[in-house]
Amino acid sequence: VLDAVNTAESIDWITYDGWIIHDYADGKSFKLTTGVSGLFEQAIEEKAGKDARAEFEYFSKEMLAPNGLTEVSGYIPPFALRGDIGAVRSLFNYLWKFIRIGTKGALLTGPFTVTMDKYNIQNEFVRKWYDYLAFALSGLDAAHTQAAPVAYTIGDLHRKGCILDYPKGGMDTLIEALVKGITNHGGELRLNSRVEKLLLVEKDGDAHCEGVILNNGKVIKTRKGVVCNAPLWNMAKILKDSCEDDAPSCIESAVSLVQEQANDMEMTGAFMHLHLGIPKAGLEDLNLELHYSVLNFDLDVTAEQNLVIISIPTVVDPSLAPEGYHIIHAYTAASENFSDWESFLENNKDPGKVGANPNSKIASKYNEAEGYNQLKDEKAEALWKAIETVIPDVRARAKEDGAVSIVGTPLTHRRYNQRFRGTYGPAPPEGKDVWELPGPITPIKGLLACGDTTFPGIGLPGVAASGTIAANTLVSVDKQLELMSELKSKSALQ
Repeated sequence: VLDAVNTAESIDWITYDGWIIHDYADGKSFKLTTGVSGLFEQAIEEKAGKDARAEFEYFSKEMLAPNGLTEVSGYIPPFALRGDIGAVRSLFNYLWKFIRIGTKGALLTGPFTVTMDKYNIQNEFVRKWYDYLAFALSGLDAAHTQAAPVAYTIGDLHRKGCILDYPKGGMDTLIEALVKGITNHGGELRLNSRVEKLLLVEKDGDAHCEGVILNNGKVIKTRKGVVCNAPLWNMAKILKDSCEDDAPSCIESAVSLVQEQANDMEMTGAFMHLHLGIPKAGLEDLNLELHYSVLNFDLDVTAEQNLVIISIPTVVDPSLAPEGYHIIHAYTAASENFSDWESFLENNKDPGKVGANPNSKIASKYNEAEGYNQLKDEKAEALWKAIETVIPDVRARAKEDGAVSIVGTPLTHRRYNQRFRGTYGPAPPEGKDVWELPGPITPIKGLLACGDTTFPGIGLPGVAASGTIAANTLVSVDKQLELMSELKSKSALQ
């Protein structure tokens, strides 16, 4: 995407070679080391025995083999996809790769457990390891995560020479590069400009979207269309608010179809967050890493508050904090039950959108509710405990002068990220193993969808892909092919 908007060169990347996993079950930690050094395989053997190592090595070899599932998972780039009949043309040059995918297509779109079964993976630790990896990607275990993203990630972790990257200056530099990509091409980014309604009209018997209405009443008309990245549940609420009492039946029908899609879509859990700024003097001997995962491998990875993910970005980029301090972000990954928090909202339920500036008093009214702070402290305990496996005296450090300690709940997550029920994203519908997600086309002409409730789903790569597919759908196939040719010349596209 950065290559497409010509801002890739504006980011300096800091490389690192893996992360630490701490298992409450035995109180031990081990490191996932990327590449083919054998260090991770040795860590598996020390953790779970020779049989676990042998099975992991066998499975990795099969996945990474020429025309294996990892290679095949990357055959069709998102830049070749679109949501209309033009995909026939945009995908034509990939016809041979479609043929080579063959029967592996069913494996890629099915749950990753089916792939493990096909290769007769039986070792308990190895299967739990891929449950963990799938959950870290999608908020779902391997039985409910499509094989494609897991297979692709195996390549990112275990091919020769693989390393991981972190943007120097933090994620803000990545955001700034994307913003620059917009402004350099004549676009404009408007902050504090919440969309309250979509401008819906009837044309030739069909529902059309002609623009947006902001919270200040300003109307912005569209030239080609509106791309909405709100989760489907939130988009359904915005559409409902946009549908006037005397709206034509075609608009009512289209809005109802989106509402039905939203009602039928299940969701993953919410998040607890802990943000810290602590003095780092005396931590040198801990040899801190950038990322940690803390969980109990004896429990289901999806169990409430089991997996905690910790980031300490100042380990690799001290410029992100004042001199002498580390910043830490810990969160429970998609495992919080929003029902525990919903009673603190007005009318004891999430109405579908925050409907106010996240920094306003009305948006944060739940902070004053009786019992809220007590529950917040109780739920944050799992985060403190996880960080203590890395920095044992973190609580004392967080009380020192100059330190910062901020707890975020599922209501905070909902409020600032405009996420319905604070959810991470979609989950498979009842009776299904994996997602069945819509593409960018909605029942309303001129309104396209992207984000984690559209194909291909949760996670930064998936969301970036969905935005790419929506953008492709807005332009002509010729324009799309022109961009693909440019990216190929930069070696940014196969």
